[in-house]
Amino acid sequence: LAGRADWNDTLNLDIGNGIAESVFTSMLYCRSALEMIEMAEYLKKDEDAARYRTMYEDMKQAIEKTCWDGEWYIRAFDDNGKVIGSKENEFGKIFINSQTWAVLGRVANPERSRKCLDSVYRWLNSEYGIVKVYPGFRHFDDDMGGITTYPPGAKENGGIFVHTNPWAMVAETMEGNGDRAYQYYRQVLPARRNEDADLFEVEPYVYCQNILGKEHPQFGIGRNSWLTGGAAWNLVAAAQYILGIRPDYDGLIVDPCIPSEWSGFRAMRVFRGAVYNIEVRNPDHVCKGVKKIFVNNVECDKIPLLAEGESCDVLVIM
Repeated sequence: LAGRADWNDTLNLDIGNGIAESVFTSMLYCRSALEMIEMAEYLKKDEDAARYRTMYEDMKQAIEKTCWDGEWYIRAFDDNGKVIGSKENEFGKIFINSQTWAVLGRVANPERSRKCLDSVYRWLNSEYGIVKVYPGFRHFDDDMGGITTYPPGAKENGGIFVHTNPWAMVAETMEGNGDRAYQYYRQVLPARRNEDADLFEVEPYVYCQNILGKEHPQFGIGRNSWLTGGAAWNLVAAAQYILGIRPDYDGLIVDPCIPSEWSGFRAMRVFRGAVYNIEVRNPDHVCKGVKKIFVNNVECDKIPLLAEGESCDVLVIM
């Protein structure tokens, strides 16, 4: 149920009937269930893992059955049962969050994953980032709430909400599209906007909450600097999914999804008190796929967990 709002605190769908539902939150539920399955399996709690797997499968099937709109996933059902975020709507036809989290939550099958992410690129992307919804709402709608109080292209109503952009980056890496993931990363990178700083109006060393979107007459202006969860999420997207260096229960994973033009990269990662000096080589200029891993010149299936204070050299061949 959507309640007063979900993550989007201006999408106020519950007007008293108590039946409004958030598809996005249902996708978050699936991601959470997958995390719990992984933990339960690691701890060898088979009954718990089976219970979480049932929860995940039931929700996934419900979403797939009722929320696919042909080219993307709908966003919600309002308190009268009306669909939000459908091609049948006049405004607010497509929302970013129910596309990215369909992939992050492993809800969509491979065909739908590609379709919904391509729809994000086609309908929501712009030179300054991905807008939250398109087209923006033109009139106040009491059934929708605060999102309809902003002009089209501003904040939640079609603005570029920086917090949501890294979710698209992560989703694209999960689909193996390093070129598009990196494009999205650069579009909202503050330092990139130095060339048009008079338009951007935000410090070049900090993320802002939102950028006025493509439907707004002041398209490209940044607003509310320092005030965004997007700063942390862009770090996660860049370090853990584009570079692909992320923690696991048993060690460190290095599974890059980088632009095909890159020949490789170097990075140093401190993990649980140990230092990993990492070199990635990409001789075939692919976006994703690890062929070999070497730790201290010894080929390995995975990177082991080192003791605190230890260090190693890691070479990954794509």
